[in-house]
Amino acid sequence: MIFQVNLRQQLNGSNKFNIIVEMNKLFYLLCIFSALGCSTTSKTAHVWPNDNQFIISDTLEKNIPEEKKTDQKPDDKKSLHVALMLPFYANEIEYDSLGIDIVSNTEKSNLAIQYLHGVQMALDSLDRAGIKLEVNIFDTQKDTNRVINFMNSSFIKNADVIIGPVSNTELIVAGKQIDTKHQVIFSPLSSSQNLASANPGFVLANAGLKTHCEQLAKFINTKYPNKKIIILYRRNEGENQYATYFKSVLKSKPIELTEKSDSSFYHTDDFFTTIDNNIVIIPSFDEEFVNVISKKLFELTENYKITLFGMPTWTEMETLRFDYLQKLNTHITSSFFADDSLKTNIAFRNNYKSNFSSRPNEYSYQGYNLVLLIGTLWKQYGDNWYNHLQQPLVGLGINYNFQSVILNTQTTIDFIENKHVYILSFKDNKLFREK
Repeated sequence: MIFQVNLRQQLNGSNKFNIIVEMNKLFYLLCIFSALGCSTTSKTAHVWPNDNQFIISDTLEKNIPEEKKTDQKPDDKKSLHVALMLPFYANEIEYDSLGIDIVSNTEKSNLAIQYLHGVQMALDSLDRAGIKLEVNIFDTQKDTNRVINFMNSSFIKNADVIIGPVSNTELIVAGKQIDTKHQVIFSPLSSSQNLASANPGFVLANAGLKTHCEQLAKFINTKYPNKKIIILYRRNEGENQYATYFKSVLKSKPIELTEKSDSSFYHTDDFFTTIDNNIVIIPSFDEEFVNVISKKLFELTENYKITLFGMPTWTEMETLRFDYLQKLNTHITSSFFADDSLKTNIAFRNNYKSNFSSRPNEYSYQGYNLVLLIGTLWKQYGDNWYNHLQQPLVGLGINYNFQSVILNTQTTIDFIENKHVYILSFKDNKLFREK
């Protein structure tokens, strides 16, 4: 049985949303609609169109309206078609026994909901500028089989731009199935550079880990030239690789201390000097290991001046002591940094709170910036917008510096990557931008 729900709203916006899901119960549709923060009142700033139609059926193909199955000539195209593939986990949202009120949203849905809210904010801005995008939303639930089914649908095949999925395995699957001549797929959040090969239509919206390490090494070269540098890491596959990224850029040959190559692994002070700044790099994402080493280094700050360099995820480590990092003059990298004092960021936060009754997080900014970028370029350059992607652009909390990446010695472009990275440091219980 196919359920159809017509949602009539008195809204001025004309950017269009469709939600494409595979479900066979009507209350699941209502769950999705509520979870995404949509409203049928005219007070919302969301950009749902008049007479928008949601179709829920047991199979994906039945969900696809007939008019979507015909290709549209570029000359006739009045809007850019965007597919947004995120893990909403709508099937896990709990409703009361009447199927009316939400009992709880799964925390797994938060990333997708926050990202979508940012997309909605961007569409509002684009709509006011007369830029029209049609966005189709797909709930991947981090299931590669669902991604494959979606990629074979007419919605995806007719999309100009695909944003998502989120996980690396899904991105690899999706990237292999796009039409490289006519479609672009953005990896919205992943920092892995092993997702695509010989695919110039594959774009990393954020810098890869190799770029993070290299940019941090360049910063060390500039700010601390000719200083003694110590790299502390364990010889596993990941940390070996990250250490290699640093060493390939550092001008000063570092002292390498590892648990297998040096008995002084936990005695870094044997290599420290009391008359100069000691530069230490820990290329690790392991929370326990970083905790142990940062505590040891913190204890040494009474006798030595230490400047520590770490990895972008350190701010997410729940047990890592920020007072240790501050005392160690710690620097990390990030693809995102929103200065709360800037008027533009204040205005964005206020608008976001007005629309969604919450504060935006990094995912909100990511969704907002990327869709605003795509829509603006499309308005300016039309179907040739992608050829202008590699021009430096400044966003809210995110800057874009897209460059072609060639992994081997061949001339074939493997993917496009946003090379911009912020260098941040811990001061006064906050993160400050160094570069």
